[in-house]
Amino acid sequence: MNYVRLLADYNTSLNQLLEHWDTELENGGDNANMTPLGHCMLMLITHLQGKIEEKSRLYEDEALQNIFLMNNLLYIVQKVKDSELKTLLGDNWIRKRRGQIRQYSTGYLRSSWTRVLACLRDDGLPQTVGSSSALKAALKDRFKNFNMAFEELYRTQTTWRVVDPQLREELKISISEKVLPAYRSFVGRFRGQLEGGRSSTRYIKYNPEDLENQVSDFFEGRKPNA
Repeated sequence: MNYVRLLADYNTSLNQLLEHWDTELENGGDNANMTPLGHCMLMLITHLQGKIEEKSRLYEDEALQNIFLMNNLLYIVQKVKDSELKTLLGDNWIRKRRGQIRQYSTGYLRSSWTRVLACLRDDGLPQTVGSSSALKAALKDRFKNFNMAFEELYRTQTTWRVVDPQLREELKISISEKVLPAYRSFVGRFRGQLEGGRSSTRYIKYNPEDLENQVSDFFEGRKPNA
């Protein structure tokens, strides 16, 4: 991207050289008013994005694919926004790429947290009035599965790195907004079924503040525990 930015600094001269060059891109729509150099830069960056998407598929974890794509596309957008490339490609190009970053964020949340949130739904729990051994057993399984799933994500995703501080905080906020209300509601509805037992804290290991504190450690690029 740094080399592409350098090319943009020679806007006038390169436009004269490229005036009659076939860029192989559609000239309609958003590209209709682009200069020849703008078309050339668009081709280069589009090709670069394709290579990044191809490389992302080397990761087996879909969530990590989305983190990789967010990191790299935001880097490209920032390089464009802070240089002459912004004039060449236009504000609409930047808006569309920011929309892509939001899509990757949604993909990350879906691929990482769907299984965790499934533990906090009433679906599949025995329907009963008052105390029930079947309900207690089901709740123990739910809390146990939630704890295991959350702790696995914590072990993995605290080692991942989201480079941009604002994007990193936005992702943490998105996680908290999805997980904490669901957890708080589930615990509030069913804590009474497990309280009083000798092992209740074995299953309800966290309060919402504990989870929020742990989410704050995500994407900081910590070294994995040996």
